Amino acid sequence: MASPVFEIYFTDTMTGYRNTLNRLNKNRLYSVWSLMVMVAAFGAVVGLISFISRSPEIEEFPLNLNDVLFLFFLVFMGKSLLDTYHYLVERPASVFLLVQPFGSSRIVLGKVLSIAVFNLALLAFGLGTMTAMTFLHPSLYFVMPPDIVLDLILLSMMATLVGFTYAVLSGLGSWPRKLIAGAAFSPVMSLIYVVMGQMRLGGWTLTWTLGTLLVLALIGIPISAHFLLESWNTMTTSRSQLHRLRRGNGKSRTVRLVESRLGKTVATVYDSEIRTLMRKREGIGNAITLAGLLVFAIYFYNEFRNFLGFPGFLLDIIPVLVVGLALYLSVVSLGLVPALGAFSHDGKGAWVYRIVPVRESEIVKGKTLAVLLMLPFVIACVAVPIPLVSGLGWVAILFSVMGGMTMFLASTGLGIWYGARNPNFDESTGNAPDIMTMYTFMLLTLFLSAFLLLPPLLLAFSDKVLGFMMLLLALDISALILWLGMGGAAKGLSRLEISQ
Repeated sequence: MASPVFEIYFTDTMTGYRNTLNRLNKNRLYSVWSLMVMVAAFGAVVGLISFISRSPEIEEFPLNLNDVLFLFFLVFMGKSLLDTYHYLVERPASVFLLVQPFGSSRIVLGKVLSIAVFNLALLAFGLGTMTAMTFLHPSLYFVMPPDIVLDLILLSMMATLVGFTYAVLSGLGSWPRKLIAGAAFSPVMSLIYVVMGQMRLGGWTLTWTLGTLLVLALIGIPISAHFLLESWNTMTTSRSQLHRLRRGNGKSRTVRLVESRLGKTVATVYDSEIRTLMRKREGIGNAITLAGLLVFAIYFYNEFRNFLGFPGFLLDIIPVLVVGLALYLSVVSLGLVPALGAFSHDGKGAWVYRIVPVRESEIVKGKTLAVLLMLPFVIACVAVPIPLVSGLGWVAILFSVMGGMTMFLASTGLGIWYGARNPNFDESTGNAPDIMTMYTFMLLTLFLSAFLLLPPLLLAFSDKVLGFMMLLLALDISALILWLGMGGAAKGLSRLEISQ
């Protein structure tokens, strides 16, 4: 009989393998498209690395290798945190593990092993693909030193441990306990930041230091084992119908406003969506996303404005690109992704949509309004402050606000349409849209935003009034896309079939 740790790992591996086969067999054409998009993305990364490595100004490039490695660590830490949160901490089926007689420590070890192996496999696939591409053309050729490869492996394993631990600690029963537990583990994260961001170690010295930090990060395993049961109890209770945010009778001011304008049915759906957002702590994640975008914009502009010594017109475009990139990332994370999952997160309980005596369009309106609730925050936290930080005037701020509204409405229309027509009720993936669907619609949002906003922007450089009028037209078109998307979502919802 295998150890419980390996049994958990083998079970997770087989579950992931079967789910992947089911998705590939469901739509082979979509699978081919996903592979093409992935190869194109790796090709772009290879081309960028090769260009930078051959540049004569590489020594003065403001983005240090340690910054890239630390960014890699943050991305994998976020992925590990979400994997742990959705597939263990928040998942009711985890009760079958917690009632077993082998204790929480082995559960934690098994889950950490599963996430770590998957992260390493993803890293190996990426490095292997990029290495193969370097032989396709001389312009793509570069050599990655072995110490950097080891750094990436060590950072991937550390990211797994740190993300896993923070996911467990985020589910503790009260804010004081969360803060105290997070502070107790924070020296690990602080040391990683000091080594990567302040000391600027390099070569094999950095590799040995990361190895030492990896040993230190192992303290997250007993911490996670100690708090796992409490965290799971807290998070699964928040999904219950008896949770205070679901059984509360009080109506907020916005709910009363929606009820007076659009009717009780739309207001009820809207209220349910908002309560779901609150009990799943998504508001905190959204706030962190907005804060991160603001910090990113400030860092990017301050670091690159002196290095990118382009003349005249191109130099004026750089702040515009910073604002556009920040707006795009905020729209994708706070508009597109929630819209794609607006119907999926109900799970197989969505059968209620087919039996309640209400029109599908009213359900769609309620869910769309809940997604649009984040639009004012995007405007207040991204569209206005980032142009100010970038040194742009009030005209640029007005264009930023209206451009952000255009992007948000269009992306919400696309997401709500596809999310209703193709919901994901696979509980093994947390009912979340699969990664390639999100990536495909991110590209669609990018192309659609460029199509709508580039003409007004180019026109505004010569005539601000005409540019503003054309931007109003783009905003009207985005509202039309939202309206058509809601209509398509209502039709898709009327044909919804839920299989057991």
